Amino acid sequence: MTTAIPVTIWGATGFAGAELLRIFARHPRFEVIGAVSRSKAGVAVGAVHPQLRHVYNDMTFISPEDAEGLSPAAAFLALPHRASAREALRRLEAGERVIDLSADFRLRSAEAYQEWYGVEHPAPSLLSEAVYGLPELHRAEMANARLISGVGCNATAAITALLPLARAGLIESARIECRVGSSESGAGADEGSAHAVRSRALRVVSPFVHRHMAEVEQELSVPRQAFTMGVTAVEMVRGIQCLAHLTLNRQQREADIWKLYRAAWKGETFVSFTAAKPAHFRIPDPRFVIGSNRVLTGFVLAEDGRRMIAASAIDNLMKGAAGSAVQCANIMFGLEESAGLDMMPLYPA
Repeated sequence: MTTAIPVTIWGATGFAGAELLRIFARHPRFEVIGAVSRSKAGVAVGAVHPQLRHVYNDMTFISPEDAEGLSPAAAFLALPHRASAREALRRLEAGERVIDLSADFRLRSAEAYQEWYGVEHPAPSLLSEAVYGLPELHRAEMANARLISGVGCNATAAITALLPLARAGLIESARIECRVGSSESGAGADEGSAHAVRSRALRVVSPFVHRHMAEVEQELSVPRQAFTMGVTAVEMVRGIQCLAHLTLNRQQREADIWKLYRAAWKGETFVSFTAAKPAHFRIPDPRFVIGSNRVLTGFVLAEDGRRMIAASAIDNLMKGAAGSAVQCANIMFGLEESAGLDMMPLYPA
């Protein structure tokens, strides 16, 4: 019998925590030995996540204090920013590996973190060893890592849309727009995310600057002055469609762009690019990835060969959060990268 790898989930009552529980329910190796929540300690997991009641019928949430008595191989932190960094320090000191879903370890410098998040970093000593949690860029570093960061869901969408062009040095300027579902705001409803206020709205949340720009700048080496990034809330629960309106620095043929996309995504289990026809499917639609860890990428090149739309679609709770975290953990523990992540998209959704 293959030995199970015990893990804990901190912040297990939120949307990302629920997705981790869903994935681990059918994962061949990872086993949840503690779903940690201070506010829901003692409450049945199925009472908070009724969709998971049939697989976690006997499990209750435990307090952080009770979690200290466990000995997991890894801790998944689905905690708020800053709280996550402090818990990461404690988990690493306890000899556990850490996969953090928050923003606390995405940026490589404490100065950048303070600039974008407005506060001092709670654990700057860990920034130099944290590996950015996008396997398509940092697979090699993950194999021996103690700490892997989360990824911004909008950053993931933007990076996968732009990666082939950035690697080729083709981006002169970019105007990135992410159209996002309501689950991006988290499980706690407020005046901005309550259904009565948000439903049927087309709300431009940030027209020019978004925090996830920092990750795009860092990971693709695109200078900040060359691009803007906005977010629009649309009538979806899950999903992101990223549209990057680009000006290329030199004229390209469509065949050349296809070659770049094929080269960038060759051998990548979770990344696909849309076919050239039919034309209405050429820009990726989140509906075709919902519930999965997949990324769809695509593009349209204007007749002048310099104006272009590069696009991607992801499920923000999967490839933008929990799915990517499990993909990273699989690499960290030497498992098949796709273990537990072979679920098909749900359609229609």
